[in-house]
Amino acid sequence: MSARVIPFPANRRRDLIHSIARRVFELSPEAGEKHIRRSLDGQATVLRRKGVEEPLIARDAAGLEAAVRAAIWLAVVRHEEG
Repeated sequence: MSARVIPFPANRRRDLIHSIARRVFELSPEAGEKHIRRSLDGQATVLRRKGVEEPLIARDAAGLEAAVRAAIWLAVVRHEEG
């Protein structure tokens, strides 16, 4: 018997989201983009190891990226860093 693994939605990973966003502020714009990409790729790798299906990984990665970018913009609008 196999079970279908469903990843947690990005909004349940606030600590991860804010950690990625905070680190982006410490880097140059180019390095910040690379950090976001590496973080997303790392999360996708973990989900693949857990047997999550690719369409779910893609959806999860898109949600995580949107949440990180929203946290960055919110911090910019509020004149904060992370």
